[in-house]
Amino acid sequence: MWSGLKKRTVLDIGTSAVRLCELSKTKAGFQITKYVQREYNSDPGLEEAVRAELRLKAVREVLKEAKIRKRKVILGVPGQSVFTRCRALPPVPEYKVSQIVRYEIQQQIPFGLDQIALDYQILGQTEQGGFDVMMAAIKVDVVEKHLEVLKPLKYAIAAVDVLPLASYNWLKHNGQFGEQGDCVALIDIGATTTDIVIERGHQFRFTRPLNIGGNDLTRALAEAFNMDFVSAEKIKRERCFAPTGDPQRDGKAGEVTGKVLQRLVGEITRSFSYFRSLPGGGQVNRLVLIGGGARLKNIVPYLSSQLGMAVSIAQPLVNSDIAPAAEAIRQCPEQTTAVLGMALRCLDTVTIDINLIPPRILEAARRKEQALYWALSICALVLIFASIVPAAANQNKLVKDRIEELKRGIRAYDPELVQRIRVGATVPQSGLKRQLDVRQKHLEKLEGQVRILDRARRQRRFWLDEMAFVNEARPTNGRMWFSSMESTRFPEKEDTQQAGGARGGQGIAALPGASGGQRTTPGFVGLQPLGGAAARGVAEAARVSGGNERDKEVDKTSIPLPNGFIVQGLAESDEVIYEYLENLKISSRQLPNGWFLSAEKVSFSEASVQRVGAEMIYDASKVGSGGATAGASLVANAPAYYTFTVEVKFRRTQDRPNPVEQQQEGGNA
Repeated sequence: MWSGLKKRTVLDIGTSAVRLCELSKTKAGFQITKYVQREYNSDPGLEEAVRAELRLKAVREVLKEAKIRKRKVILGVPGQSVFTRCRALPPVPEYKVSQIVRYEIQQQIPFGLDQIALDYQILGQTEQGGFDVMMAAIKVDVVEKHLEVLKPLKYAIAAVDVLPLASYNWLKHNGQFGEQGDCVALIDIGATTTDIVIERGHQFRFTRPLNIGGNDLTRALAEAFNMDFVSAEKIKRERCFAPTGDPQRDGKAGEVTGKVLQRLVGEITRSFSYFRSLPGGGQVNRLVLIGGGARLKNIVPYLSSQLGMAVSIAQPLVNSDIAPAAEAIRQCPEQTTAVLGMALRCLDTVTIDINLIPPRILEAARRKEQALYWALSICALVLIFASIVPAAANQNKLVKDRIEELKRGIRAYDPELVQRIRVGATVPQSGLKRQLDVRQKHLEKLEGQVRILDRARRQRRFWLDEMAFVNEARPTNGRMWFSSMESTRFPEKEDTQQAGGARGGQGIAALPGASGGQRTTPGFVGLQPLGGAAARGVAEAARVSGGNERDKEVDKTSIPLPNGFIVQGLAESDEVIYEYLENLKISSRQLPNGWFLSAEKVSFSEASVQRVGAEMIYDASKVGSGGATAGASLVANAPAYYTFTVEVKFRRTQDRPNPVEQQQEGGNA
C-alpha cells in the first residue's frame, strides 16, 4: 500500500489520450487546480514504435502546458494487465495476512513471486472474525513497459495505480457511486477495453476487464464504409448513435453500431452472471457509465432496455471547485474519473489503496534514502567536530573541575574510598563495587534465561514455510494438484527408546484405506486436526525447538510435535510424480530464524498411485480416501490423472544442505 500524502505529478497515459490533473485542498473540499488533455492517433494499424513516439510527444506537450516542476509521478495501468481477486481469509493475526496473500497469489498465477509486483487491501472483517481481502498482482515487465515513456523525461515513479480502481475511488469520494448500499456496477468504456467494477453493500466486491471498446466500433465503421481509421473515429464522435429500434432512422451506421454494442451487452451479461455465482455476489440492479464510450449518443436508453436496469452517466465534477486553469475538464468529464482518482491519493485516504510499483524501484528508492541519511550523518559529524575544536583550550580545566566534583560525590557515599584514591596508583576497591558485582551476576543469570526463552520463540516451527517448501518442489513442466496436506510424526531415535515406539505417525500404513487404520497425526499447531482426539497434548509439546536441538526439560510424557507432511494429490503423469519426488530430495528453504528446511526422508509407495478420470479434480475428497478405484470414472478419449501419496520428513540445519548429499540420503521413492 502507498501511505504517503505528498504532492505528485498525476498522469493518465491512455490508448488515445494523455491527461494530467492536480488537486488542492480547500475549506469546502477539493479544488481542481490544473487539467490538461492531449489526444493522439490510436489507430491499431500503426506500428508500435510510431504509437510510442506519438504517445511521448503528447506527454511532453501536456507537461509543457501544465508548467509543473519536476517531481515524482503517479501513473495508472489498465485493468486488463492486472490480476485481481477477492478472498475471505480465516481468522488469523493481521500481521500474517501478507504471508497468506503471497501464498494465494502464487497459487493463482503461473509466475514466480520475483516476476510480479503485488499488493492487497483489507476490505473488512467477516462474520467469523477473518478478513475480506482484495489482492492485485501484475508482471513486472508489463509495468516496466508502461514506465518506458517516463525514461526520456527522467521522471521518477512514486506509485502505480489501477485505472478502474482509481475511477471507483473518485466516484466513492464524491458520492456518485454506491451511496445507497445497493448492488451497483461501474462500466468504464475505454478505447480498447471496458472495465467492470461492482460494489455491493458499501463494499468493493468484483472487477473484470472486457476486451471490447470504442476502437472496435471505429474499426467496424471503417470497414463498413471503406474509410481510414481517423475518419471513422470522427464520424463515430460526431454522428454515430446507439440503435433506437427504428431501422429507417438508424440506417447502416446504426446496424454496424448495434452489432458491436450487442457484443458488449453479451460480455456484460456474462460477467454479471458470473458475479452472482460468487460468494458475496448478487443481482446487479444499477449501472453507472464512464469513459469515452459513455459519450456515444443514445447509449443510456439502449443499455437500459438491453440489460433491464437503471443506467446513468456519472457526474465526476459534482461537489468539486474548478480553477480557471482547469476549465478544459468540463469538455469531457466522463473521461476524467481515473486521473481524478489518482490525484486524490496525494491529498486524502482512498477506498482501494493499491500500489503495484515494481520491487526493483522500491529497493532503489530505499538505497537512495539510505545514502542521503549517511550523507547527512557525515555532515552532522563534521559540524560537531568543528564545534569541538574552539573549546579544546578549556577542556583541561573542565576535566579537573569534573574530577573534583566526582570526588565530592563519592565522599558523600564512601568517605574512606576518597582518602585512598591516589594519582597514578591502582584504583582501590569499594564495598559498593562488591555489592554491584553480586547484582550484576544476578542480572546476567536473568539475561541468560531471557535469551533461552527468546531462542525458543525464534525457533518455533513455521507451518507456512513448510507448506511453501512442499509446494515449490512441484515440477514446472507438468501439472500437479494437491488435494490435502496433513502433518504427521516420524519416529526419531529417542522415540524408538520409548515404550513400544507408539508415539507419532505411522507412515503410509496409517493412511485411510491402508489396513483400515485411522491416521494418528496431531495436525497443524493451533488448528483442529482431522483425527479429532489425536490433537490432545500438542500444547504441552509446543516447547520443541525449530532446529535439531531439543529442550532437555520438555515433559517426556507429552505427545511430540509433527515433523513431516503427508501430501495427497493428482498428477497428469507418473513422470511428473517422480520428478516431484526428486525435487523434494534436493530442495531447501531458508526459515525466518536463519536455519534451512529440507527433506530428510521422502517416502512414496507405488500402491498409492491410481489412474482416475479428470472429474476427480472437482471432487478432491475422493483422492487418497479410497473413494476411487483404479480405472473408475474413466471415459473414452477423456484425460486421465494419477493419484499419489507422499510422506516428507523435514530436517532443519544451520547450513544450507548439499543437493548431492540430499540426493544420496533422501527417501525410498
